Amino acid sequence: MSDGYAAVDTTDTEELRNRAMQQAQERARQQQAPNVNLQGAVPEAQPFQLPAAETPCFTVNTFVLEVPGQLSPAAHRYGASTSLLDHFHFAQKFLDQYKGKCIGREGINILVKGVTTKILERGYSTTRVAIPEQDMLSGTLKLTLIPGIIHELRFADAGTAGTWKNAFPTSAGKLLNLRDLEQGLEQMKRVTSQDVSMQIVPAGNLGESDVIISVKRSKPWNATINLDDSGIKATGKTQAGLQAGWDNLLGINDLFNIGTSTDADRNNYMRGTSGNNFSYSVPFGYWTSSVSANEFAYHQRIMGIAQSFVSSGKMQNLDAKVSYLFYRDQFSKSSLQFRTGKYFSHSYIDDTEILVQKRDTTFAEIALIHKHYIGQAQIDATLACRKGTPWFGAQSDPANLPSTSPRYDYTLETLDATLTMPFQLNERQLSYSATLRAQNTNTALYAEDWFSIGNRWTVRGFDGEYPMSAEKGFFLRNEIGIPIFGTAQSAYVGLDFGAVYGNNTATLLGNKLAGLVAGLRGSIAQGMMYEVFAGFSLYKPEYYPTDVPAAGFSLMYQM
Repeated sequence: MSDGYAAVDTTDTEELRNRAMQQAQERARQQQAPNVNLQGAVPEAQPFQLPAAETPCFTVNTFVLEVPGQLSPAAHRYGASTSLLDHFHFAQKFLDQYKGKCIGREGINILVKGVTTKILERGYSTTRVAIPEQDMLSGTLKLTLIPGIIHELRFADAGTAGTWKNAFPTSAGKLLNLRDLEQGLEQMKRVTSQDVSMQIVPAGNLGESDVIISVKRSKPWNATINLDDSGIKATGKTQAGLQAGWDNLLGINDLFNIGTSTDADRNNYMRGTSGNNFSYSVPFGYWTSSVSANEFAYHQRIMGIAQSFVSSGKMQNLDAKVSYLFYRDQFSKSSLQFRTGKYFSHSYIDDTEILVQKRDTTFAEIALIHKHYIGQAQIDATLACRKGTPWFGAQSDPANLPSTSPRYDYTLETLDATLTMPFQLNERQLSYSATLRAQNTNTALYAEDWFSIGNRWTVRGFDGEYPMSAEKGFFLRNEIGIPIFGTAQSAYVGLDFGAVYGNNTATLLGNKLAGLVAGLRGSIAQGMMYEVFAGFSLYKPEYYPTDVPAAGFSLMYQM
């Protein structure tokens, strides 16, 4: 191994490998998250132009949206003033732009159609606008607003276990908005063992509806056994793991998962790895919170001329995050996420700890998460800013630390974006995906926070034994999927490129990698999934070490 790649020790190599794997898993979870769209196409009524010369017509100087007196007090809470605090302020604002116009029967119908479209666009699917009898000679046009109110929200079967209340950001007496109902359904569908559907049926009073939720559940537990060759040779190339989960553990649409992993080479005298992980997640309407923890340990025996010694290390991560979905419409969703985490690492030679490599750090992160649908294409993007902090007893920097020295008080920004889309070629259905991940910082970082490329989760075509790492960088992955007719298999080809930048590149043989990969993935039996691939470097620095081809596999059995 060249000196340029010895700068990253085994502890950091394992941590960078684990982080790349976890980032890929998080990316996949975001892409596969449930999506519910209860609204069909809203009629395109633009432009809402009044007839040029309608007879008879009346000059209208005032528009009034009135809630009928016989409606419930709940309905009267939702009027239509121009106050931004009013749920229907946009409807009044839309009408007010026609003040001073001479409006007749056709013009009134156009305005009602226009304001109804504006209401539907915002998800108020049971809200109605009507035209009451009136005398327009006064210059006032009155329209009747019938707010759609939820009379009752309940399970179809009163004996259904669990609850919907922490999943839906709405309840009886509130405006019926499809965005709220979509959010609630998605929060319940996160639980993979339950399928949820919904009906909106009229209630007894004008403008009121009942929302009826139907739930079908399968077994609440799941287990996954996996085997792959994603490790490194120094500590165990073949890795095995067991994951177990329990859905609705507390009956509040929560997710609980626990797992363990180890090397499958079983040469414990020379090398080995072990790991454990845990996660728990629970929704609260537009909020979702989760906590997770994982630990990973390795050891390797270094053989000398006269004696041998054991190099080992242990890493632990604790993570808590809460996200708030602040905007959603038919085609997009946007969330803010706050996250904080702890990282511990210890490295040893035999039983003696290398204190200079000991880590006890904390970070805080705020992220903007966006999902967008364009036809059948889907875009997922996360823009985050992370800050090293002294919280929870973390290590801090000494005074007068040179700017070129690594810091615990760091700031870095990351971007993670993925595009997935189907397309046709010669009447054959294919798929394309592109993933961009980038990291930027103006701070010198410790190695565990570097950006790395050159493995199956970043730039493919390289075996991952010696990651190319530095303070900042990016990679772009491109992949075309080719379904194999009549089977549950899909072939794929990928072309990846990446680069790293920063002070550490001075010790590297180069800073850019490009690779090509071809593979096959799919299912060979119920619950049994696999992937095999072979990659080749297209560009790498001279003497950069990697297997040719860089081949790999993974097997997964779900119960």
